[in-house]
Amino acid sequence: MIDYEVIQKRLEKLNQYVGLLEKLSEQPLNRVLTDPFVRGNVERYLQLAIQVSLDIGNHILAEIQTRAPEEYRDIFILLGENKVLPVELAEKMAQLAGLRNILVHDYLEIDLNRIYEFLKTDLSDFREFAKYISKYSFSKEK
Repeated sequence: MIDYEVIQKRLEKLNQYVGLLEKLSEQPLNRVLTDPFVRGNVERYLQLAIQVSLDIGNHILAEIQTRAPEEYRDIFILLGENKVLPVELAEKMAQLAGLRNILVHDYLEIDLNRIYEFLKTDLSDFREFAKYISKYSFSKEK
């Protein structure tokens, strides 16, 4: 059974992290590349936004009782297969699971140009994810 309070708290955190990332996206690329405080905040809040999205997805998948994800990316793919997310969004979010692994484990290999591009063009994916999760969760609550 979905714990709506768990989902709601995590959606609030996701909203907070995305809001901070939106502010950071206003920084010029040069500042992201050269200022360790800006870079660190970008990396950390992006990691947290991805992680909370994974946690939300995992919680919903446990309720659906679908096959268990083998990798982080599978969480989003399964959400798409189970019609919680549109398949296109699920595939975009699945790519973020790989980015999360780089941010956590391969931090020496972070492509800041790629991160900056994401900040400028794809942050809205998190907002879209939250919209579909809310819609799904509230439809199950009744």
